[in-house]
Amino acid sequence: MKKSLMKKSLLTKSPMPNNESRRFSPLLGLIVAILGLAVLMVAQQAPNRHRMEDDLTQRSTRALHSAGLSDVWVTFTGRDGRLTANSSAEAEHALDIVQAIQGVRVAEAQVPAASVPPSVLVALGQGTASVTGTVPSERARTALVGAATSLGTASVEDRLTVDGAVTDTALGGLADVLRAFGRSSDGTTVRLDGGTLSVGGRVSSETHKNAVLAAARATGATVVDQIEVPDVRRQLQELPRLTFASGGDSLTAASQAILVRVAQILDANPSSRTRIEGHTDTTGTAESNLVLSRTRAAAVYDFLVGKGVAADRLSVKGFGETRPKVTETTAADRAENRRVELVAGTAGSPPDRQPPGAGPPGAGPTG
Repeated sequence: MKKSLMKKSLLTKSPMPNNESRRFSPLLGLIVAILGLAVLMVAQQAPNRHRMEDDLTQRSTRALHSAGLSDVWVTFTGRDGRLTANSSAEAEHALDIVQAIQGVRVAEAQVPAASVPPSVLVALGQGTASVTGTVPSERARTALVGAATSLGTASVEDRLTVDGAVTDTALGGLADVLRAFGRSSDGTTVRLDGGTLSVGGRVSSETHKNAVLAAARATGATVVDQIEVPDVRRQLQELPRLTFASGGDSLTAASQAILVRVAQILDANPSSRTRIEGHTDTTGTAESNLVLSRTRAAAVYDFLVGKGVAADRLSVKGFGETRPKVTETTAADRAENRRVELVAGTAGSPPDRQPPGAGPPGAGPTG
């Protein structure tokens, strides 16, 4: 009897655990409800927080602009403000304004560290050099002094100071600028100050100058060009007279050597333009002298083009006997009037005729 009851009891109670497993625990339900409520509250509060931050930012910005502090930047995280100003004085003034705005809990300001550009002057002359200014490191100092020394100076006066607060803006390229000047320049000065690089001195040619300016611009600084180049017209004037075979248009060996130097001058100064002018004395007819002046000028043109001078940089004009340098009364006067003149100019300023007596190389002895 007990066994059956036990069996019956077991039979009647065995389904109960299955029914309880289908029910939610009251504690679990409470937790789910709390979590759901929290998520709902966060979802509702997020837009409100953003609106509050935007409102505080807008009101603070308007107040700062009204106070003349338009350069101060302000942002909010909740009711906490963060300001960025250009100076400590600006920061303190801005904090007073923002903290007085209704709804602001706290505000803080920061001033970015000021960047100080390097200031350097390198001066070369008479076999000596001086290097003065402020650089950020010993490495920069060594590079500048070494570049000045490499130009063949007998001594370098090092008056540089090292300051870690100084930036290296444009400083790394100064050694290349000095090397571009090289040993053939005179009175070289390289000054870097506040992001502006001034280069000055006398160099050998326009090509030399262009190399220095290219190195200067590679530093990224604003370049001020104070470089002088020799006057091409004067260089041509200082050459010996050109000569031709008597009565003809064949260049003598001496004239060919002179024109080799002319080609070198023009090659080193690529913006120059040259007009080749042929002239004769009054011996012979005007017509034959005009033809002879043209053929002699053409002979000079052909020689220079053969030496690599671009044809579009040269022009030819024959004047015959119409433009004498001197009045002909002697054989020496006639020789003075027999000439080929090279008149220099630039692409933007074509060559002008030189006044009588100022011409460069002259042509030969007869005709």
